[in-house]
Formats: sequence, structure tokens, C-alpha cells
Amino acid sequence: MGDVKIDWGAASVDDGRLTVPLAGEPPDGFKARLAHVVERLDRGGSGWGEVKVGKAKLRVDAVVAGSERDLRHFLEAAVLQASADAEDNDDEAAGSGDKRSEEDQAQTDAFRAFAED
Repeated sequence: MGDVKIDWGAASVDDGRLTVPLAGEPPDGFKARLAHVVERLDRGGSGWGEVKVGKAKLRVDAVVAGSERDLRHFLEAAVLQASADAEDNDDEAAGSGDKRSEEDQAQTDAFRAFAED
């Protein structure tokens, strides 16, 4: 089992929704643990909406322009914590979209730039 990491290089924003795949082999229970950590860390009015955890991706609704760095920090912290102490089981799979608005593309580019950090 390898460490689970966010693949920022494959991030995309479509209609204000960020979808970013997870890389690595998740341990048993990772998805459930990550969803629990996200729920506990979630702060209302943070510049984004609901965070949905899939087996191989994260999806974040209503991402507000300018919140990219804060959202990156939030998601990285949640994945790190879940990786440290995952125990249960997982489900779900990945997906993506087609055409993007200029704002969605700008946010997509901002998130993908994190792959270079």
C-alpha cells in the first residue's frame, strides 16, 4: 500500500466544481475515514461548498475564485490525516467533464499548478 496523494496535475474545475483524482493505493477504510475527517474539519463559509469523497477522487462543489490555496491546504490536511489512521472500507470511482468556462479553466489551471510545488 502506497501513500495516497492528491493528483493536482489532473485537477479540473467545471461549472465551479473541482474534481481531483487521488493517486496511490488507498488502505482499507480510507474513503470512510477521509469522509469523516472532511466532515470534522469542514468550516462553513470557507470559499467552497460540499466536499464529496470517492474511492479515487475528491469533488468539491461551489469553488469560489480566490479560494484555491485555502482549499488545497484543507484537502491536503484531510488526506494526510485519513492516510495516517484509515481503517474501514471504500467505494466509488472517478469522472471528468468537457467544456469549461473561462473562470473554470482559470481555477483548473491554478489547481494543476500545485502539482509543480
